[in-house]
Amino acid sequence: MPSFRAKARAVDLLGKGQIADLPTAISELWKNGYDAYADNLSCDLYLKGYRDLKAPLFTLSDDGTGMSAEDIEKKWIVLGTDSKTRGMALLTEDDRLGKPPRIPMGEKGIGRLSVSYLGLKMLMLTKKKGMKCSALFMDWEILDNFNLYLDDINIPIKEISSSSLLKEKFSELVEEFKNNLSNGDWHEHRHLKDKILDNLDKLIIPNFLLEDLESHFFNNEDHGTIFIIFDPHEQLIDLSRGDTIEIKDDATTNYLRFSLSGIYNAFKDKQIFETSFWIHDIAGKYNLIDKQDFFERDDIFAADHWVTGSFNEEGFFTGDVQIYNEHFKHTFRPRRQPGKTPYGQFNIEFGFIEGDSKNSNVSREKWDVLKRKAGKFGGIYVYRDEFRVLPYGRSDHDFLKFEERRSLSATYYQFSRRRVFGYIEIKRDSNPKLTDKAGREGFIVNKAFREFQADLIDFFIDFSVRFLRTINVDERHKGTNPTLRQEQVELIRKRNERLLKAEKKRSKITTTSFKRDLNENTQTIDDLASEMDILYDKLNEENSKDVLTYNNVSSLIVDLKNKKSELNKLKISKPQRIELTDSQTNKYADYREKYDQVLSISLKCNDLISETQKKLSHENLKIEFENQYQFFKDDVESMVKGYNSRFANKVEELGSLLKNEIKQSGELYAEKTGHLIISGTENKAEVKNRIEMLETIHDSLMDEIEDKYSSFIKHVEGLNFDIDDDLLVGWYKEQYEKINEKVEALHELAQVGIAIEIIDHQFNVLYSEMSAAIDFFKRFSDEKPEIKYNYNQLRRSFEHLESNHKLLMPLYRTRRRSKTEIKGSDIEKYINNFFMNNFERDNITFTVDPSFKEYSFYSYESIIMPVFINVINNAMYWLIPSKDRKIHITNKFDKILIQNSGDKIAPAYLEKIFSLFFTKKPGGRGIGLYLAKTNLRSIGYDIYATNDKNLNTLNGACFVIQKFEKELVDNGF
Repeated sequence: MPSFRAKARAVDLLGKGQIADLPTAISELWKNGYDAYADNLSCDLYLKGYRDLKAPLFTLSDDGTGMSAEDIEKKWIVLGTDSKTRGMALLTEDDRLGKPPRIPMGEKGIGRLSVSYLGLKMLMLTKKKGMKCSALFMDWEILDNFNLYLDDINIPIKEISSSSLLKEKFSELVEEFKNNLSNGDWHEHRHLKDKILDNLDKLIIPNFLLEDLESHFFNNEDHGTIFIIFDPHEQLIDLSRGDTIEIKDDATTNYLRFSLSGIYNAFKDKQIFETSFWIHDIAGKYNLIDKQDFFERDDIFAADHWVTGSFNEEGFFTGDVQIYNEHFKHTFRPRRQPGKTPYGQFNIEFGFIEGDSKNSNVSREKWDVLKRKAGKFGGIYVYRDEFRVLPYGRSDHDFLKFEERRSLSATYYQFSRRRVFGYIEIKRDSNPKLTDKAGREGFIVNKAFREFQADLIDFFIDFSVRFLRTINVDERHKGTNPTLRQEQVELIRKRNERLLKAEKKRSKITTTSFKRDLNENTQTIDDLASEMDILYDKLNEENSKDVLTYNNVSSLIVDLKNKKSELNKLKISKPQRIELTDSQTNKYADYREKYDQVLSISLKCNDLISETQKKLSHENLKIEFENQYQFFKDDVESMVKGYNSRFANKVEELGSLLKNEIKQSGELYAEKTGHLIISGTENKAEVKNRIEMLETIHDSLMDEIEDKYSSFIKHVEGLNFDIDDDLLVGWYKEQYEKINEKVEALHELAQVGIAIEIIDHQFNVLYSEMSAAIDFFKRFSDEKPEIKYNYNQLRRSFEHLESNHKLLMPLYRTRRRSKTEIKGSDIEKYINNFFMNNFERDNITFTVDPSFKEYSFYSYESIIMPVFINVINNAMYWLIPSKDRKIHITNKFDKILIQNSGDKIAPAYLEKIFSLFFTKKPGGRGIGLYLAKTNLRSIGYDIYATNDKNLNTLNGACFVIQKFEKELVDNGF
C-alpha cells in the first residue's frame, strides 16, 4: 500500500469536482502523454453493440515512456509533490526514447483529477521500456464516503509479466480493492457500499481489448500508458444514444469536437504528435476529431484580411497587416501606463474573412472552405508552448467579447467568432503570470490576465475601427474618410455590380434575339420544306424525261440553290452566353429537328441535281458551270454585304450616340459647376475653395466617363474577324457554370461522405471476411459447374459494391483488381442471367446485335458490368407505359448503343441526367448514372445520351458508350 504524507480525508486525494469539464480532463491527460514523449495520444469510446459489448467502455492511451510500479507509488498517487513544470531535471535521452527535449506541460496532481472525471472505475496499465507492465485499479466512487481517511484506502498495484496473466491479475486487483469496503466508517454509507460491491462483481475486460493489450504492453520493447474506464462519464454515455449519423451533429458531440480539435497548434506547420478520438460502434469506427475540417497555417494568409505580429513586454504591438490587397506595417500601443506589462511578450496571428462572398477577394471555392471551417472552429485560440489552453477559442467562451460588441453594431465592430480565426502564442518562460486555474478552466483572473485581456480588446477594437468598420453617410458628410476595407469593398461591389448589370443587359439582348429568331423562323422553315418538296418533284419529273429541256432544268436548279441559301440563313445556333430554360431547350431541339429534316431534303435535292447534270449535253453543262459560278459568287458577296450593312447601321447608331454624349458632357459639367461661378465679391479663400470643388467635380465626371466608355473602346480596338468574342465569353461562362455545378455537387457528395465515413471501418472488416469466404467457395465452383454462375454473380456483385464505395473514398483505387477481356457476348449472358425474371415478368424483349457480341472491352469487370446493369435497370422502369417493350444493344460506328422503346429523353435532360443527385425517377437517388460516367471515365471510356435518329433507332432512350474523345468535352460531357 502506498504511504501518504498527511492524515486527511480520502476525498482530498483528488479534490473532486476541480476539473472544469470532460474536454479539459482529456486535454490534461494528453498533456501528461506529451510530457511522456508520446507520438500518438488517443481516446477510444466503445459503444454498446460493438463486438457484443454490453455497456460503453472508454480508453485513453499514449505511446509515451510509461511508468514503473515505483513511479506510480512515489509520484502518481502521492499528494504534495511539486509541479513537474518547475525545477525538475529534464529526462535523459534514453528516458525520452531518443526524442528531443520537450517543455513540460502537465501540473502535478491534475492527472488524477482528470482521469477521475472520465469515469468511476479505472484500470491503468503502464509500462516503461524494458520493464514489466504495472497495473493499478481504482473505483473513484469510494470517495463518496466522506468518512474515509487516506489510511483507510488501499489502491492496489501489481506487476504483470505476461499477457496470459492479465485477466487473472485484473481479478486479483478488483478483489484486493474490495477490501477497502471493510475498512473505515461505512455506517452512513451502507447503500453506497452495496452498490460498489455489486458493480465490481460485474467488471470484465472484453476479449477484443485483451487481444489489443496483449500485443501492445507485454513485449520487452513496449512502452506507454492506457486508462480503461468501465463506467464512463455521462457526457460520453450521451454518444451511445441514437444512430451514429444523428449524433454527428449532436450538441455533446460538437462540444467535444470543438474543444479537442487543434490541441497542438495546427496554425503552425510543425506537428510533434497526433491526437484522435475514435468512436466504435456496431457500424464501425470514426474519428470525432476531423483534422481536415480544422485550420492550417495557409488558411490565415488566404483570408481577405490578416495580421501577424507580436506584443512586446510593454504591450506595444508591431506587425504586418493585409487588408484585401493592401499590405503595410502596423503598430499599436494600448491605453496603459508606461512600463513593462505583468503578462509579458506574446505573438499573435489571425485571418478574417468577409461574411458575404460578394465582398470577398477570395475565390468562391476557397471562401466556401474558410467559411465552413470558421463556422465550426472560428475564434482566437491561446497556445502555451504550442499546446492549447482551454477553453479559449471555444464558441461558449468569448473572452475577447467579439459577439458582445458585434451585437451593439455589426458595421462598427466587424470581428465575429465565425469570421476570424487565429491564435495567441504564449510561453511559460515569457508569460509566467498567466497561470491556469486549479480546474484548468482558463487563466486565473489576476492582474496579468485582466490587463492581457483588456489590451487585446483595445487592440481588436482599434483595428476594427481603423481599418474595417463601415463609415455611414452622416459621418462622411462630417469629413470622416472611409476605412481601407470600405474603400476596397466599394470598389469590389461597383466592379461586380457593373459587370453584373452589363452581363444582364447583354444576356437579355441575346435571349430576346434568340427567342425572336426561333419564333420567326419556325413558320418560315415549314414553308421552305414544302417549297423544296415541290421543286424536287418538278425537277424529278424533268429528269425522268428522255430529252431534257435545259431552260426548265436550269431554272429549277437555280430555284433549289436559292432555297438552300435561304435555309443557310435560317440556321440558329444555341447561344453560348445564356443558359436556356427547359422550355427553350425543348423548342430549340424541335427547331433543330425541323432544320435537319429540311437539310435532308436539301441533300436529296443535291443528289437529284447531280444526277440531272449528268444528262445534260456538254454545251449545256458549260453554260450550267457559268451560271453556278456567278450564282455562288453573288451569294458570297451578298452575305458579306449583309454583314457590312448591319455593321454600318450599328456604327452610325453608336456614332450618333457619341456625338450626343459629347454635347451633353459639356452641358453636364456646366450644370454641375454653375453654382460655383464667381461673381467678383468672393474673398481669396472662397475662390480657392471653389477651384478645389471644380477639380473634384471634374475628377468625378472623368471617372464616370472612364467607367462608361473605356472598356467599350478597348473592346472595339481589340476586335478581330478571327476571334469570336461572344463564343469565348459563352465558353468561359459555360466552364464557370460547370465548375459551380460541380462544386455544389461535391458539397452534397461530402454529405454522403459523412455516411460513408461512419461505415468505413466495418466495411473494411466485412470486406476481408467476405473476400476470404468468396475465395473459399471458389474451389467448389471450379469443381461444380452448376454453381459457377452463382459464384461469379456473387463475386461481381461484391466487386460492384466495393467499386461504388471506393469511388466515394478517393484514397481507395481500382489498382487492386486486374483487367480482363470482357466480350459483348459475356455482357449479354450476364444481363440475361441478372434480369431473367424481370424480363419475363414485364414482357420485355432483350436483344443484342452480333456486332456487339464481338465487341471486346479490356478493363475491369466490376466497372463495365455495373454500367450496363444500371442503364438497363433504369430502362425497365421507363418501359412500363409502353406496349411494345424492347431493349436492344448494338455496336455502330464503334459506339455501343443501349436503346429502349420507352419514352424519349427530353432534350433539356440529355446532359442533366448524369449530374449527381438529379433524378426523374420516383424514389431514385440520382447517383447511378453519375457513378457510371465517373467510373467509365476512370478507364478511358464515356457514356452520354442522345436523340440522334441515326443512332436512336428505337426512338426511346438511347445511351452511347465509347472511348473517351475530345469532342465529348466540346459537347458538354
